[in-house]
Amino acid sequence: MASTLRLDTIKALIEHANTIADVGCDHAIIAKYCIDSGLAEKVIASDISDKCLDKARKLLGDNNRVDFKRCDGLDYICDEAVIAGMGGLLIKRILLNARSLPKTLIVCPHRDCDEVRKTLLSLGYGITDDIDITERAKFYSVIRAKFGEGERDLDELQLLFGINVKIPNTTLQARLNKLYDMYMIAPRQNEDKLRTVIAAMSLQGMKH
Repeated sequence: MASTLRLDTIKALIEHANTIADVGCDHAIIAKYCIDSGLAEKVIASDISDKCLDKARKLLGDNNRVDFKRCDGLDYICDEAVIAGMGGLLIKRILLNARSLPKTLIVCPHRDCDEVRKTLLSLGYGITDDIDITERAKFYSVIRAKFGEGERDLDELQLLFGINVKIPNTTLQARLNKLYDMYMIAPRQNEDKLRTVIAAMSLQGMKH
């Protein structure tokens, strides 16, 4: 299966651990990468969908280092977990309802990144990496968080646009321009959102 910038960015943030979970694994591309690269002694490929787990089994085959689990979220123990390919509110729910939280999390929400960042901080994590990427005309944040480490004192703009909002970044600038144009269609209804976008644009040295 072809690689993508999102997948490559997620892979680059994964660290060696005894047990790594690919949560909502779908085809289990991340799980396979962790096995093939030797990053994990054991991998858990989990999904709520039997159909997705069948795809994962097809890709991974009969491997005694992989456990397949049909469950909703983190209903097991692991050292590191990757949660991607879903909305931020679902990731938030998974984290809040987890049976046990891992030391390290790598998350890539489709939306509501601020809710994910807030939830990570509330659970005792700090953010060590917060990478802006664009893929197929959409913008994403790939976030790595560690329990008890990383950035924890985030302001409003960092929660909304990432911990590096004060560092000039062409991808973030493109995202801010897109948001600005979208909110300016109905500026009164989007007054609060426009305020934060304009503030972030100022930090990026942008004109509006």
